[in-house]
Amino acid sequence: MSETPRDWSDAVFAFDSAARWFVAVTAGIAERAAGDDEVWGQLGLGEWSVRDLVGHTSRALSTIEAYLDLAAEEDAVGVAAPIEVTTPAAYFERALAAGTPELIAQRGRETAATLGAQPAVAVAELAARVLARVATLDGSEPADTPAGRIRIAEYLPSRTLELTVHTSDLLQSQGVPAADQTVPEPAAAATLHVLADLAAHKGLSAPLLRAATGRAPLPAGFSVL
Repeated sequence: MSETPRDWSDAVFAFDSAARWFVAVTAGIAERAAGDDEVWGQLGLGEWSVRDLVGHTSRALSTIEAYLDLAAEEDAVGVAAPIEVTTPAAYFERALAAGTPELIAQRGRETAATLGAQPAVAVAELAARVLARVATLDGSEPADTPAGRIRIAEYLPSRTLELTVHTSDLLQSQGVPAADQTVPEPAAAATLHVLADLAAHKGLSAPLLRAATGRAPLPAGFSVL
């Protein structure tokens, strides 16, 4: 077995904080929905309803199980691919190049449908199961994703980013502006690290640096994704 990554415990801590934030925010939405059946159907993000957005965000949890299982199955029959993706930023670049907005939107809706009549309960159960599994790993385990084989140590930060950004989206959909959101510090730090790497890889560091230090606003539509 390969050496455990030195920062694996930090990656797990950040993921744990992001997952628990997602669970808590989803539970809060469920409380609102108990008095208003239309809450889940309200606009969430883009063409997604709030329920769809929860479904998409939950894939940041379920894909960990699915891709770890797929890698283990392929290893067991001797058809495993070598590690192809070596950083969270490289994973995002590959994944975004391979997918389309339409496909991503459809997967979100399909996953939302599997959450059943109590999405918040389903999310809490999924998170508990995935967090327990991640706690048994050492970071060296492979995950077979549509973007290629990657160690879980590099895949997990991408899941932290998805959970963190989309939980913020969920709060925004509930009328909580960014200035009033309290992002868990470990999740925020891990997410910003990946976003900074993406900016560097895409030659977008200067605009981000200048905006983050108050020198100039970001251009309209700026994104590192």
